[in-house]
Amino acid sequence: MTLENESPSSDVSSAEIETRSKRSFSWLARIAEFAVSIGALLVAWHLAVVIFDIPPYVLPLPWDVLVELVEQWNVQLYDETMVTFIESLGGFLLAIVVSVPLAILITYSDLLNRLVMPALVVSQVIPKIALAPLFVIWLGFGLLPKVLMSFLVAFFAIVVSTVVGLRSIEPNMLHLSRSMGASTLQTFLKVRLPNSLPTFFGGLKVGVTLAVIGAIVGEFVGAGSGLGHLTIIAMASLNLPLTFAAILMMGVIGVVMYGAVELLERLAVPWKKRDEFERIQGTA
Repeated sequence: MTLENESPSSDVSSAEIETRSKRSFSWLARIAEFAVSIGALLVAWHLAVVIFDIPPYVLPLPWDVLVELVEQWNVQLYDETMVTFIESLGGFLLAIVVSVPLAILITYSDLLNRLVMPALVVSQVIPKIALAPLFVIWLGFGLLPKVLMSFLVAFFAIVVSTVVGLRSIEPNMLHLSRSMGASTLQTFLKVRLPNSLPTFFGGLKVGVTLAVIGAIVGEFVGAGSGLGHLTIIAMASLNLPLTFAAILMMGVIGVVMYGAVELLERLAVPWKKRDEFERIQGTA
């Protein structure tokens, strides 16, 4: 009798261990694929420069960029990278703080939806780079105008994705929640919010990359620091290795922030990753 009771639990435990190991292998495989793709890009870059005999003042070798990055890291690259990172992170967090409450209000108020959504769409038609000089005039060359530019670029994607996620609930689920006596707040927390998380995080992934772009655009227009400012200086002195090193660090900032959002998604929406893993395993 004892053996019969222990056998299923041991089977379940071994199955869970096998599933976790497969997920870990899948995650390592994704990292390896990313590394291989980056390596292939660098090899193609190097071969293009060598085969077509491109001069270094037009396109430097990847090794020259790496050497310049190492040499300039403690001199200026680290400080400028941190400035751009703070601007991007500040604009992204501000976009979340403003977008989520606004999306909830739009979801529950048809009047606010009719009043606000057209204004948001019109705001996206205006090129953000046209607003950057105004921010410099109004707010100066400090950190705030770049944070606001980052916020404006990332804001719309997060609002729209959150609204879509909150509205994509099945009507039957809402009827069932009401029939069981759940309040509006309980329905939101137990039904709408969990259902909207995949779409919400999809908007965050788009918004976090746009936030970096917004910060760089603000630095291009008017700044005394940051990677965008460093790129302009390096280009003016025809220092292409430093220019590419700054561009590389822009990409690193975007990848790190995107990775942080994806990690947060894995923690907040574990069932989505499990479903994706099971679907991949089923098609393999």
